[in-house]
Amino acid sequence: MNFSSASLLVVVFFFSGCTTLNDPFEIFRSHSPAIETSQAIDENRFIEKFSIKAKFSYSIDSKGGSGRLIWHYENNQDEIDIFSPFNTQIAKIIYSSHDKRIIDANGKVLSGDDFDRYIQSLFGKNISPDLFRNLITNHVDRIKNLRKDENQLNRATHFYNDEWNILINAFKTQDGYTVPSKISITQGTFNFNFIVEEIINIAGK
Repeated sequence: MNFSSASLLVVVFFFSGCTTLNDPFEIFRSHSPAIETSQAIDENRFIEKFSIKAKFSYSIDSKGGSGRLIWHYENNQDEIDIFSPFNTQIAKIIYSSHDKRIIDANGKVLSGDDFDRYIQSLFGKNISPDLFRNLITNHVDRIKNLRKDENQLNRATHFYNDEWNILINAFKTQDGYTVPSKISITQGTFNFNFIVEEIINIAGK
């Protein structure tokens, strides 16, 4: 599905019409930075919960957008606060197997088809949070029909299926756990980049 100019206007509207928060990223300032590497060896360690700060950008047919987010994942539920590049909050995503909704900048709750359309307006395509969460938590086996280029010494960095081509360009390690920190996914002329800037909390097994 092509990204329409109408969707782009939706993003511009929310970026310009919301109230700026008082430094929503303050919670990250007291934490020591994670170590970033090009490879990860802990193939069998899985993440059960995390809180991260990240930024994203996308492009499709010479159009695109960008933003930042704070993502909390625990007890099989995602809570993702979406911000403009200038730290203006534009939406909150709540996502689990039984609860999928978005609270927009005006407090309106969106679900069902409205949820899917709003996700596309934010990210350029209807990208499920499942995709990036499964990559972050090292549960790539949960991504439908996913294949990978094998690397016997390190965690795989190239995955693909009928929908996406996925490349992991770097990892961050903190408290003994490693997460992909630079992820690029492509589909035709669509390109989406996801960069983990900081990790505030991480746990697993």
